[in-house]
Amino acid sequence: MSEAAFYFNTTCQRPDKSKPPSAHTNISVHSRAQPVKPLFKKGKGSPKTKSHQHSESSNPIGQATSLDPQAQAQAQAQATSPRVEKGAHDRMFLSTPLPDYKLAANQTTKARAQAQHHAALEKANRKSSSTGSGSSASGSRSKHAHSIESHAAAAARGETAGRSSSISSTTASSALTTITSSEPLPTDALLPKPFARRNGRRYLRDMTLPYPLPCDLTEIHRQTLRTMLLCQVFNGPVCSPAFNVKPPKRVLEVGCGTGFWSVMCHRHFSQRGFTSINFTGIDIAPLAPRMDSDDDMNWRFVQHDLRRTPLPFRDDEFNLVMVKDLSMVTSTMGMQQSLMDEYLRILKPGGTIEIWDGDHSLRMLLPHAPPSTKDDEDDSEDEEQVHTNAMGTYTLTPQTPLATPQNQYLMEYNGWISKALEARKLTPMPCTTIRPMLLQEDENLAEIDSRRLAIPLGEVRWEREGVGGAVTQGTNGHAISSSKGKARESDRKMLTAGQAALRRTALLTVVQMIESLEPILRETSGKGQDEWDRWQGNMMNDLLKNNGTSWGECLEVGAWWARKKKPPGS
Repeated sequence: MSEAAFYFNTTCQRPDKSKPPSAHTNISVHSRAQPVKPLFKKGKGSPKTKSHQHSESSNPIGQATSLDPQAQAQAQAQATSPRVEKGAHDRMFLSTPLPDYKLAANQTTKARAQAQHHAALEKANRKSSSTGSGSSASGSRSKHAHSIESHAAAAARGETAGRSSSISSTTASSALTTITSSEPLPTDALLPKPFARRNGRRYLRDMTLPYPLPCDLTEIHRQTLRTMLLCQVFNGPVCSPAFNVKPPKRVLEVGCGTGFWSVMCHRHFSQRGFTSINFTGIDIAPLAPRMDSDDDMNWRFVQHDLRRTPLPFRDDEFNLVMVKDLSMVTSTMGMQQSLMDEYLRILKPGGTIEIWDGDHSLRMLLPHAPPSTKDDEDDSEDEEQVHTNAMGTYTLTPQTPLATPQNQYLMEYNGWISKALEARKLTPMPCTTIRPMLLQEDENLAEIDSRRLAIPLGEVRWEREGVGGAVTQGTNGHAISSSKGKARESDRKMLTAGQAALRRTALLTVVQMIESLEPILRETSGKGQDEWDRWQGNMMNDLLKNNGTSWGECLEVGAWWARKKKPPGS
């Protein structure tokens, strides 16, 4: 339960400002984690209010006669909505309040359909009363009302005919907006019904998409946990120094999923008094949460296939474009460049593009001393390096020694994931391609910078024994460490509880991703289902129970950012 204690500490406690950062406070004096509040407030927007508690206990949904038609429709929608199996939820250890993933985006479309439904019913009632009552009139009214109800129910499910391939819903203080792209809706209507069940899990229905991961609650929890992990090691939701003083006004999260990064970013800036930032999320999967009118976050979701360009946004619309974990979405066959062109088009001059991602093929850290915390220019403390050391992570530089992993299961995984992703025209090591992609846009971008980190997946032997141990050649030709003689006591490193929990969290995200990638890994490995189950069980037992990553296997992550140049003379 060390990981639970770690995230309780980092998200629910206020650190002491008078003390320097450590693995327990985990936050510098400039960035302090606060409790992540639920997105939805219990009030008039909540389905269970105080005025309804008694009626719910005495009258089941099917027998609620005191509710008005709109309340009955909402109650029926709740009764028929899919529920998450308790066992699937119990397997997840994350206790942080999360957005409502069950409800699809475009909730304003459902509300509008219900309003149209009630208006049409009232019109039908007035018309029938004026023409008289009779069996024929009654039957006509019943048939008309049934037709209207069927149309409203279809609209509420997202089955409206002729919907465009980009659908937008806005909430809070902004008005309802519908955005359409220049390309027509696919003939198979994949956007209104984006999901299908395969291999016992929920995936995107469109088989032409290269994205290999499922879109169910288990995977959503893994991605949420990864977002929290990255915000922790990067000391906030944004790495670019451009927003240290003045926050962005309009933010776009590309491939937003549930929009959890936007929630973290909103909390980060609202704690500093900036609450009027407009957030927009774009994704092909309608996983983004519903935002009621009384929520304090300005949020808009746009459902759109990123393969269809141009993106449905105006030129120079956003101050910050955030691209997080999109390497399994964008293929290497021209899609990355076309999206980069779009990011530059919709980014304001002087605005920032920031990219977060990590390698899917794992490597091993070799014994080395971390960089100095002293700044080379003015001999002051480097706050980023101080925070990195406090987290128990390592800054990656061109001089950082890395090798292939020693763990046999991770070695096999590396071979399978490389072949599987390359077959889908995806790269297994995106961290090596992002900076060159930004550098080739030097005509439009300036102040290009990056920060790369290695998060060990457990307690490392050469840390415990001291960096002074000798470095020798392993059986695979790569260097491994072994101690000769007595290492200096100052070189020995014992992990704090917070550092151990953070590494355990990183390991869990890796193991859970291997589980989510089972179909393509099993196909690439050529294993049958029983053989794969045995391999996966042995892998989890070795990594999670036997400290199988003690050689230094690590998760490599990175953040890259740049600013769009302003026109000359502006």
